[in-house]
Amino acid sequence: MSCNILIPLTLSMEKLFDPKVSYLACEKNVRKYLDSLSDEQLRTFFENIEYTPFPILLIKEYKKRFENS
Repeated sequence: MSCNILIPLTLSMEKLFDPKVSYLACEKNVRKYLDSLSDEQLRTFFENIEYTPFPILLIKEYKKRFENS
């Protein structure tokens, strides 16, 4: 998959990171964001995991969603 697919997703992620809030608040926002992604978007992120700033959270969400698939 092309990295170009990730650009809109990555740009929307920027809204979640506010330097005025704590790391825990940011992590909560990232989890909420990952939960809101469609299965196809989540798979795209997972296939290009080296480009994400939150690989551990992505792996956890991927496993949670596709564990039985």
